[in-house]
Amino acid sequence: MCQLLGMNCRALTDFSFSFRGFCRRGGATDIHSHGFGVSIYEGRGLRSFLDTLPAATSPVAELVQRYPIRTYNMMAHVRYATQGCVSLENVHPFSRELWGIHWCFAHNGEVPKFIHWGDSEDSAPRLGKTRELAYRPIGDTDSEAVFCAILNALKAEFDSLPTLPVLHTFLKELTNEIIEGHPEDTIFNFLLGCGQYTLFAYSWPGRRPGSKVWNGLHYIVREPPFTTAKLVDDDYMIDFAAVTTPKDRVAVITTKPLTSEEGWTEFKRGELLMFDNGLPHASPETCESVELQGRGLFSKCFGKGCPNSRRVCPNQQLSIENDDGSNDSVASTTDTSIFSEASAVSLRECGVESNETSEKQQHATEPAVVAELNQQQSSPAAVWC
Repeated sequence: MCQLLGMNCRALTDFSFSFRGFCRRGGATDIHSHGFGVSIYEGRGLRSFLDTLPAATSPVAELVQRYPIRTYNMMAHVRYATQGCVSLENVHPFSRELWGIHWCFAHNGEVPKFIHWGDSEDSAPRLGKTRELAYRPIGDTDSEAVFCAILNALKAEFDSLPTLPVLHTFLKELTNEIIEGHPEDTIFNFLLGCGQYTLFAYSWPGRRPGSKVWNGLHYIVREPPFTTAKLVDDDYMIDFAAVTTPKDRVAVITTKPLTSEEGWTEFKRGELLMFDNGLPHASPETCESVELQGRGLFSKCFGKGCPNSRRVCPNQQLSIENDDGSNDSVASTTDTSIFSEASAVSLRECGVESNETSEKQQHATEPAVVAELNQQQSSPAAVWC
């Protein structure tokens, strides 16, 4: 089996602390020596590093550990090959484009329904309403086949970006369909990145026949007041309070806890969590609250700021910052055609203050999003996640 690492945070953050311990599991403290990969969202771009060498000894992994990359959203994977040969095309995370967004996927487990993709289009597994196979695996793993099937189902179900609560509901339906028929034989833990801010994580845990290793998922949310933590796989400790600010918050998701500190929570069987801003959201209702705060999915390929995925309260006033620095105040509506071309940038990046009362009362001293990003770019990188 493999192991997963994901991170989702409120401020741009250097992930080197957790990644350092995680890489030790790639051939040093554990057997996952058949390659590693890491994918990091940077703005609308996705930077990926992949290698077939063990993460514990890979020069590529060493480079990433020394490279001060800051991100809101990332995932990593160390592989122990059970399906598919040891080759670069079989190294996770896998990525594809859909609706102008980089979708990224890493998996731990075995999915009997997708072990053999098939030699013909008719024999390929399908999910949901899928008819056309727009996405196909390049390698020969069940993991990549599942990822392609999920994207094909999304493309068949929606014409454009769904809202976060709708996406959460649909992904849960797909996971049920994937597990159906093989609940005892399936081990299905995955991370799904949907652009620079959104990370889904799902766990259907289990162990292979004859193995004592339990494959599941755990997560921890680190926020003030910060304490110290020591890596389980390396003799390395960090004082979070010395390298963070009161605004920092990060969620770390991993197969097994990376540190000895308290606060790790194991996923329930069949649980699907959406992480945004360093917090987990377990239901469509809480995902809706993220939409109301202006942090839904975003794709620049659409002329407006997220058609068919922004939901705001009736009669709410939104303040939209235009390219020239002026602000337009408009009545909120589910019809996103109100957004001008000048405002066709990420609502989050441009400081749209949807759900103004709840967001600003919660962070009364927090500056506009653009000013905050500028400040983060000029401030020392957090190195604690």
